[in-house]
This record gives sequence, structure tokens and C-alpha cells, in this order.
Amino acid sequence: MMWKEYYKDLPIPSDWENVSYGNDEYPSFACNGYQIWINSSDKKEREESYIGLGNKDLSDYEDWIFAVCYERDYGNLLDECKHIKREDEETHDLFLTKDFQKAVDFVNKPNLYALLSSLERYFDFQIPFEDFTEKELLDFIKDLLEGKTEYYLDVDFPLDDKFPRKTFETFMKEQN
Repeated sequence: MMWKEYYKDLPIPSDWENVSYGNDEYPSFACNGYQIWINSSDKKEREESYIGLGNKDLSDYEDWIFAVCYERDYGNLLDECKHIKREDEETHDLFLTKDFQKAVDFVNKPNLYALLSSLERYFDFQIPFEDFTEKELLDFIKDLLEGKTEYYLDVDFPLDDKFPRKTFETFMKEQN
């Protein structure tokens, strides 16, 4: 089965960006600071892939179709920030499921570490977000949304094209 077959029948949300890379084992999408990996819908193929990745047998196999990790951690060997903590310090995967809607729901409720990934993705201003304290990052997000930074979200500004403003606004409302 080819990669596109893995997700061809899924209602991929419009805010998910296909970030699949030719050397990856599975296709993936990015949204709200998360990377969502999509495995085959065929269980036999999933099991064969698990063995093909160097596992001796299926004794430790955990079946999944959707695996979610932090986007900023992919390829960075769980890159740590100085002040903003990850939810899961042990593994790369945060969430595994066979239910597409559960994956969508998980991605739509980001935490601060995930939003840090979004800031790094959409800002090409060399801002060292990983050095920010939690308060500094929350203050920056608040000021950005209120137009109080030198960086702004405006219909004429390219950052606004794909920047998940509503996700940030919802997150900030929940912080109060």
C-alpha cells in the first residue's frame, strides 16, 4: 500500500499541513505544533511494518493508526527547552490511537509546548522562543494577539495565512 492510500479516505482537516518526507516510514501532517503520523489501515501491514523496523516479534507491539508527537521534537531527539516542559519526557509519541476523531480532538487542544512549536514554525524572525520562561512566552502570545508587538497578525501580513490564531486565542482564554 502506498502512503496516500493510508489517508486517502480520511477527512483531513484543512488546517493540517502535509509534511511527509520521502525517508520517513509513514506520512505525516502538522497542526498546532503537533506532528500526526498515519499508519496503514490494514492491521497485517501494520504488524509487518513493526517487524520490518527491526523488532523480533509482536510481543511489545502496540497497535495504532495515528501517532501524535510534538512537531519541534521530530528530528531533534526530544530537544529540550530551558523553561517550557514537555508532557512526556520518556518517549517521542504523546498519543497513539486507531480512532481518527480522537487524534483530531487531541491536536485541537494544544499545550504551551506544542504552541511553542507553532511559533517556531510560523515566525522566521529568529526569536529564541526556547529560551523564554513560561510567563514570557504567555506574555508574548498575549501581546501578539493584541497587536502589541512589532510582529503583528493582520490580513495583509503573510504570517496570518496559516497561523492558527483561533487556537492561540482559545488557549489564552483557558489560561485566565
